[in-house]
Amino acid sequence: MSFSHVRGGSVKLNSGFDIPLVGLGTYKIRGDDVPKAVEGALAAGYRMFDTAKYYHNEQELGDALEAALPKFNLTREDIFLTTKLWPAAENNTEATRKGVMESLVNLKTSYLDLVLVHYPKADAHANNNPINKATRKDAFVELEKLKQEGIIRSVGVSNFEKRHLEEMVEYQQNTPSVNQLEYHPHFTRPEIKEYCGQHGIFFQAFSSLGRHQPELVADPIVVDIAKKHNTTVELVLLAFAYCQNVGIVPKSTNPERVAGNMTVVDIKLSEAEIEALNGLNKNQHYIRCTGWEVL
Repeated sequence: MSFSHVRGGSVKLNSGFDIPLVGLGTYKIRGDDVPKAVEGALAAGYRMFDTAKYYHNEQELGDALEAALPKFNLTREDIFLTTKLWPAAENNTEATRKGVMESLVNLKTSYLDLVLVHYPKADAHANNNPINKATRKDAFVELEKLKQEGIIRSVGVSNFEKRHLEEMVEYQQNTPSVNQLEYHPHFTRPEIKEYCGQHGIFFQAFSSLGRHQPELVADPIVVDIAKKHNTTVELVLLAFAYCQNVGIVPKSTNPERVAGNMTVVDIKLSEAEIEALNGLNKNQHYIRCTGWEVL
C-alpha cells in the first residue's frame, strides 16, 4: 500500500513500505476520547495511528477504527497501524509472539504495519543489568520472524541509542525500519539522528512539544518564528521535525486541535529558521524515557 497520496506525504521505509509522515499519537487517550479522536483524525486526513501495549488502548482503538473507517469510505488497507511492546523479562520469544497476536485481535486486523521494540530493556530490570541485551535481541529477532510470516510489515525500535543499534548488527536480518525518540529544539539528538540517516532508519519524533515546557514554548526564537508564519508555537515545534522529514505523531483528543495539528503540512520553515531552532538545543529531555542510561 502506498501512502504517497495522503495529506502530509510519506516516506518509503527500508522494508519497502510507505509510512505517513504525520500520524495520530494515542498515549493516554482512553474511553470515549478514543472514537472522538479517531473520527477527528480521519476527517482531517490522518492515515497513521500510533499506539502501544503500554498505552492500554489497543482494543479501544481497534473498535473505534472499525466503526469510523466505513464513514469515510476507508478500509483497513487505507491506514497505517503502529504498535509497540516491551521486551519481556522471561520467556521473551513466546511473550513477543503472544503480544503481537493479542495486538492483531485488539486492533481487529490480520497484519500490523509497524511494530517497535518500545524500550531497550525489560520492565523488570535495572538499567545496568546485562540481561537487557538478551531481552531486546530476543524481542527483535522474534518480530523479524513474524515479519517473514507476513504478520508484520516493518519492524523497528523506540528509545534506542546509537550503541543499541550498533550491537543489533550482530543479530538483525535487516536494519530496523524506524527509531522513535523524543525530539524537539531542546533535545535535537544530533548523533543518533545522523546515525539513523546514514543507515536508512526512519527517524520519528514523539513529544515534539516537549510537554509544553515553558522554557521551550515561550522561547523568544520559537515565538518570533510563529509570529512570522502567523501560526502557533505548537505548530512551529511540529514543523521543526516535519520540515526535516522527521515523522511526527502529535496527540490530542480535541477534534479541532487534531485537525489543527495537521495544518503543520502547510508551514514551510526556512533553512535559517530550522538552524535557529537547532541552536536552542540543551540536550534536555522532558520525558522519562532515558534509553541512554540503559546498558
